[in-house]
Amino acid sequence: MKPASILSKHALALAARTRAGLRAAVSAWERIDAKRRGRIELAGVLSLLPLSAAIAALAAVPAAADLDNLPQQTITHALPVPELGEQIAELAERMDSFVREARVQRGDTVASLFQRLEIDDPEAARYLRGDGRKAAAQLLPGRFVQARVRHDGRLMSFKLFLGADLDAPAGQGRMLVLERAAGAKVLQLAERQFSYERRVEMRAGEIGTSLFGATDAAGVPDSVAQQMIEALEAELDFASDLRRGDTFRVVYETLHVAGEYLRPGRLLAVEFLNAGQRHEAYWFGGDGSRNGGFYALDGSTTRRAFLRSPLEFTRVSSGFSGNRTHPVFGYSAAHAGVDMSAPTGTKIRTVADGVVTRQGFERGYGNVVEIRHDARHSTVYAHMSGFAPGMRIGTRVGRGDVIGFVGATGWATGPHLHYELRIAGVPVNPMTAKLPESRHLSGAQLAALRESAGPLQARLALLDRVVRVAQAGPGQASADNEPAPAATPGESVAR
Repeated sequence: MKPASILSKHALALAARTRAGLRAAVSAWERIDAKRRGRIELAGVLSLLPLSAAIAALAAVPAAADLDNLPQQTITHALPVPELGEQIAELAERMDSFVREARVQRGDTVASLFQRLEIDDPEAARYLRGDGRKAAAQLLPGRFVQARVRHDGRLMSFKLFLGADLDAPAGQGRMLVLERAAGAKVLQLAERQFSYERRVEMRAGEIGTSLFGATDAAGVPDSVAQQMIEALEAELDFASDLRRGDTFRVVYETLHVAGEYLRPGRLLAVEFLNAGQRHEAYWFGGDGSRNGGFYALDGSTTRRAFLRSPLEFTRVSSGFSGNRTHPVFGYSAAHAGVDMSAPTGTKIRTVADGVVTRQGFERGYGNVVEIRHDARHSTVYAHMSGFAPGMRIGTRVGRGDVIGFVGATGWATGPHLHYELRIAGVPVNPMTAKLPESRHLSGAQLAALRESAGPLQARLALLDRVVRVAQAGPGQASADNEPAPAATPGESVAR
């Protein structure tokens, strides 16, 4: 057989195998996303072009052709070269920005927040102090911010999450967004809706030196720890009853936006073992109150109807007295309430559900709010630096709602809250007065409570098992032939 005939047969076989391989490659290529395909398409085509041309030429050769006698011809063709500068610019645009997150702290300004987020953008800072001051005014302590920043510090986008409706099934919230449109230098501020998802977290811990030290060690957020205190305040005095070795289990929600953690949500269940005695509380929103509450399984509420103090952390600087020297004018007179010293801007909470019956500025009291809780009980809050949004006469408020902020307005020598409790119009000492009893569920409400608490009891039992298996160690777990429990999807379990 002639060499040309042998070569032709090999070429035909090679062409057939190559066509089959190309069909498989095309199928795989179509499964690649369009953006990635676009970046490698040109390089791939150019690299395959010489080989494809050679194969096609060989495949077209007749079997009997005499390759040695074929005429030779030189062909020159200019091939387009991809613009590397354009590709580099595109990649740089994507890789040149970073997402940074922070929580607004007490006393934060635009400048201090930008510094923590490593934003070096005087134009954006000026905008937030001018046309964008609506966003700057919403930089309240505890709020979550997210910024996309270039490597040189230039701000691309700034998101301030204003809040979310914890009871909304769809999980909707609002945020302010400051951004530069693609290819534009103009800053634009807009309010947008965002959707979030709830996830369930479970944590367990043991008291060492303090409650907050133990919750920090267990990874429980401070806001959830504060809800633990409120949930069991009728059962435990967390200032004096805690003992080293006491244990707790908590189940609570966390909120996530686009898969990213946003903030902790509501405490759902807590179990506290104090000096050998077990205390439990379950969240129940169907009790008919404005904000829902925490209950034991017998229907008794585990929270007092009245908070003992309208401030979370404080010290009494001047107590209730029938005769004291006035700090401003020096004369002796009755002091109809208690003064609680706290920094300016500290949140003031209403101590119980009620309706605002008095709100405004009065010469001695300064900024003052009075709330009627029932036919006999009312409370007064004075010397505020400002009122909470929407606070006006006729507003209905729920126990623990923020109604204003500590200040030094009126006749005051420094920032503090003047707090009064009145029964049938007569001022009494709010630190020692007997306060109304809390509600007790029965009938359909009690049945609904127990039904909603069932899954939470199961989670607490699961968490208890996790802790016992961890304490027993791998050897004991193997001896019991009992595998360690696993969290269900959407849950996180930790000790």
